[in-house]
Amino acid sequence: LNEFNNTAKEYPRDMSVIELFEKNVEKVPDQVAITFENESITYKELNERVNSLAYRLRKLGVRPDEFVAIIAERSIEMVEGILAIIKAGAAYVAIDPTYPKQRIDYMLQDSGARMVLTYQVELETELLVIDLEKQELWVGPYDNLSIVNKPTDLMYLIYTSGTSGNPKGVMIEHQGVISMGTYLNDLYAMTEQDVVLQFANTIFDASVWELTISLFLGATLCLIPKEIITDLVRFKNYVEEHKVTVTLLPPQFCAQIKIDGLRVLTTGGSAANPEIIDAYKNKVRFINAYGPTENTVLATHWEYEKGMSIPHNIPIGKPISN
Repeated sequence: LNEFNNTAKEYPRDMSVIELFEKNVEKVPDQVAITFENESITYKELNERVNSLAYRLRKLGVRPDEFVAIIAERSIEMVEGILAIIKAGAAYVAIDPTYPKQRIDYMLQDSGARMVLTYQVELETELLVIDLEKQELWVGPYDNLSIVNKPTDLMYLIYTSGTSGNPKGVMIEHQGVISMGTYLNDLYAMTEQDVVLQFANTIFDASVWELTISLFLGATLCLIPKEIITDLVRFKNYVEEHKVTVTLLPPQFCAQIKIDGLRVLTTGGSAANPEIIDAYKNKVRFINAYGPTENTVLATHWEYEKGMSIPHNIPIGKPISN
């Protein structure tokens, strides 16, 4: 209780996630923030577009601890929509466009979402729908909005699988993500040269890990089309062409592929196996991560140390900071 679990570590307790993001905009305005296929956008451009949309959301009355749903295909606009919801002061609810209508309706109703942002999605609902394909949403004002969030305000709502019936919504505050960001920055020694793969669907908390370790720490976020994820040869080529250095992947996926150029490989979501470590041990840092959604993505991690014998059962490790 007093030593093994003494994980206390200082982090910016008075900050919101948006302040963390805006610090990077000031620090590296001309650096590429997001890439997607042949598209890219700098931190300055991203911030201006996000401000435009956030301004409109706030004008519609969006406020802290309210929920705004987003149902969008993978795109730069999807990430911009998520950031704009947070900048406006609300918490985002990511919903998969491929879900059956019944499940989408349930999640919109259960969350009490105030409105829905969509991108390349047809949706039947009585809620206000904002289509991110409309260009006028992204045209000014470009200045940062006043910060309205406290660290204890909600940042997102993620629905778990719901093994006992309907899915359950897990509500996470800014402070949890800020604390995780500090831990990730320390452990991964992130730099502006790092490129983080956005592999996870936004309905999973691994996507929050990807967002945090990239845009909230000043690295580049690399989006990948979902049809490329299902083709291992194209996936490997895409990741290597985009010079990805940091990624979080399911162990079953890693076992089928060998990616060159990574600096750190993290596995999570299910049990890792010795074969993965054996394949990567001399090329990259290997970290096995574990955590329930309720715990702001992560609870523990274990790192393979070069030269050590590979355990038969890969541990989930020890508690992360805080």
